[in-house]
Amino acid sequence: MNIILVDDHPVFRNGMAAMLSGAFPEASIFEAGDYPELQSLLGETAEPGLLVLDLMFPGFDVQKDFPRLRQRLPLCPLVVVSMVGDADVIDEIMSAGANAFLSKSANPPDIISALGAVMQGETMVLRSSSDMPLSDTPDHQILQALTPRQMDVLSGLSRGLSNKEIARELDISPFTVRIHVSALLRAIGVASRSAAAAFAASRGIR
Repeated sequence: MNIILVDDHPVFRNGMAAMLSGAFPEASIFEAGDYPELQSLLGETAEPGLLVLDLMFPGFDVQKDFPRLRQRLPLCPLVVVSMVGDADVIDEIMSAGANAFLSKSANPPDIISALGAVMQGETMVLRSSSDMPLSDTPDHQILQALTPRQMDVLSGLSRGLSNKEIARELDISPFTVRIHVSALLRAIGVASRSAAAAFAASRGIR
């Protein structure tokens, strides 16, 4: 079986590849960090038996490209592994044809168990192992871990912009902004937009 893993964060991708190798020792695992790499893999390798992907990676428009993946791979289980916690976003992704949505902050044994269930034909939503992880990570490490786009969105939040205003400023869709905001809240360990804005303002992010 071929497994394709797509994530633009090398550290997480390496960890997820190790989990997949442990769960499916006979599988060949192919990795991609952006959408063009994913498209190349799909063109060069046999149809995957499992595709594991984040929602946000370079070149990928989730509203446009996820349904295209589902159409292109009608029989392949599509598993989203993401930091997003927004229930409406998760519902929309599942409605678009995902076989599972797994939180990146879930416990590794739970993720492995969920992947096994998906391969048995089940549909899964595995949320965070806790509602909001407590963050005692130093601020500079939190900020360094954010993607450039997340920093752009955080800047917008600090200036009190709405999702539509941030989308217009960054030339992306409001739905994409919503995904970024949800992942951002979890990454910095806060529960609301206002708390994220306060976090940014107190650190001079405008």
